[in-house]
Amino acid sequence: MSIVIRRYIPWLMIIVLTFFMAIDTLVLEPTINAYAEAVRAAQVIIGTFAVLISVTLLTRIHARRIIRDPKRIESWILLICLWIPLIWGLTMYAFYGKRPAVEYALQNIVFTGIVSPGDSTIYAILAFFIASAAYRAFRARSLEAAILLIAGMICMLGNAPIGELIWPGFVPLKNWVNQVWVKAEARVIIISGLLATLALYVRILLGYERGWMGRAD
Repeated sequence: MSIVIRRYIPWLMIIVLTFFMAIDTLVLEPTINAYAEAVRAAQVIIGTFAVLISVTLLTRIHARRIIRDPKRIESWILLICLWIPLIWGLTMYAFYGKRPAVEYALQNIVFTGIVSPGDSTIYAILAFFIASAAYRAFRARSLEAAILLIAGMICMLGNAPIGELIWPGFVPLKNWVNQVWVKAEARVIIISGLLATLALYVRILLGYERGWMGRAD
């Protein structure tokens, strides 16, 4: 009985919901569309509870780390940034009827004082990683690397003001590369991703892919 509950019932639910949502997309039937809208609303509710479970587990993990080592500053910062805005927003809504908004002073302090500088720091660090990766990639050791080097140099010189001073043709050449080469490659990547997603859904419906149930056997 346990294997039926753990494996076959979730699999059957996925099959029914997948075909139901596919029918809703393809058929304009008011009854089916209404039930599909109810299913989408239920997904939002389930997602909300999933976020609540994630917050609880995250709090438990970092609380245990703080108990073992009170000097773990990153765990303190995470819990403070997680719970103070949440408690403040719920308090304002429960006692004063005000919905949480960015205009609140506490949200502004947390966002402008912690989140925004953190984002800037991460992007600044990523810039050095991108520069080092570009230095390693822009080496004409093969035909593919040479094409990448030429396209990268054309795009950089086309975007930089000095490129137009060196040769005015860099800008239209850069636009041609972006409109022809980049769009063609982007379409290939998007189509490949869609086919891979479709293949994954087919494997899930046929029961070959069970990793989403928490176990691969």
